[in-house]
Amino acid sequence: MKVFLFEFATCFGDLPPSVAVEGLGMFKSLYEGFVEFCDVVSFLGLDVDFDVLSFDCDDKFICHLERSDFALIIAPETDWQLLKLTRIVEEVGVPNLGSSSKAIEVTSDKWELYRRLKGKVRMPKTSLRPMDPPFIVKPRVGCGGEGIRIADRVPDGYIAQEFVKGIDLSVSLIVGDGADVLSVNRQIIESFRYAGAEVPYEMREDVIETAFRVVEAIKGLFGYVGVDVILSSEEVYVVDVNARITTPSILFRDVYGMNLARILVRNYEGKRGFEHAPKRRMRLRKVEGNRENAYVSYGGYSLIKEVLDG
Repeated sequence: MKVFLFEFATCFGDLPPSVAVEGLGMFKSLYEGFVEFCDVVSFLGLDVDFDVLSFDCDDKFICHLERSDFALIIAPETDWQLLKLTRIVEEVGVPNLGSSSKAIEVTSDKWELYRRLKGKVRMPKTSLRPMDPPFIVKPRVGCGGEGIRIADRVPDGYIAQEFVKGIDLSVSLIVGDGADVLSVNRQIIESFRYAGAEVPYEMREDVIETAFRVVEAIKGLFGYVGVDVILSSEEVYVVDVNARITTPSILFRDVYGMNLARILVRNYEGKRGFEHAPKRRMRLRKVEGNRENAYVSYGGYSLIKEVLDG
């Protein structure tokens, strides 16, 4: 079996190092999982050491797709990259371990996502025009917290959103014939930007039920899906949906003993069930500097794994 593992920063190499280091971490963790039971085909744009199967051709993306049994695409929503690449996978006809382009078209556009989920789950008030302060603005199409800030006007291509204070969480799910929770994670957010995660967080019923309602509302979500929420005064607000692998998954093998790559293939085959009881709590931190004890380092940034207990 050959799996084409494509992670935008690792393979194309044209994202800022502060973002690319997260992509490299996701690539590494999935690569380590896939090689336990299949061949991984890919190509590298970053100067990193991975012994992946690669082919010499002009269009590497298409070439690798055509020689693979499955494809897994991890890419930013920015500039519709995830959507564009997923459409190519669908056109070539290679089985996709991730979500459909129809679902990604909804989740990539935060205004469209708000329109789709409004009335189904609680969300911060959102508008294309200025709101009563304080409010934040965020790009309609973007990821990683880039461009989010407190503002008094709404630039072109942005939305305004009510500023909700609370605990930043993400729910990692596997979606197939049904939906199963992999993990609830606490997100470390600094100045609206992603800086790491603590895994796991309390498996709150209200948080999980909210994530399930999100999945039910967006047709075509499949494989790994991340739902970002804010837990504020016992209310759960949905703020984003990622129809792709997210950074907390880097810790899942260490915390749960699970092989996420195998779970993704089993999910495609219609098989459910995985190890879920956490063995320990851990933190993933993104820090400046190339650290010797880092899980990955790139361009002056590192991802550090820390055991919190267990």
